[in-house]
Amino acid sequence: METRDIVTRLNTLSEQLGQMQTELETIIDEWGKELIKNQDLQMENHYLRERVNQLLANDQPEEKEAAPEEKDGQRSPALQNLLNIYEDGFHICNISYGQRRENAEQCMFCLDILYGMEGKR
Repeated sequence: METRDIVTRLNTLSEQLGQMQTELETIIDEWGKELIKNQDLQMENHYLRERVNQLLANDQPEEKEAAPEEKDGQRSPALQNLLNIYEDGFHICNISYGQRRENAEQCMFCLDILYGMEGKR
């Protein structure tokens, strides 16, 4: 083999290695995004299952008592659950229910649900 052929093959291999490295970095970035999306969906699924279980439990007939309003200055369990979901970064308003709040921005519709009801009691 001539020196020229060896140099040409080395240059070709070097270019291919650079392309493969770029492709590997792209795949790693995509994998990271998918892992984050998967985790977000698992969290959302968990909270939605809790919400469904809570709604099902609330639909079951119970002894007649006053509405589960605030007792001794505490929020009702349903309102506390909504507050927990909101604090974990999800919308609880009917416009965007279950969607993640971007950059933990406040949502006036969600806040109205959480704190607007307190003045009506």
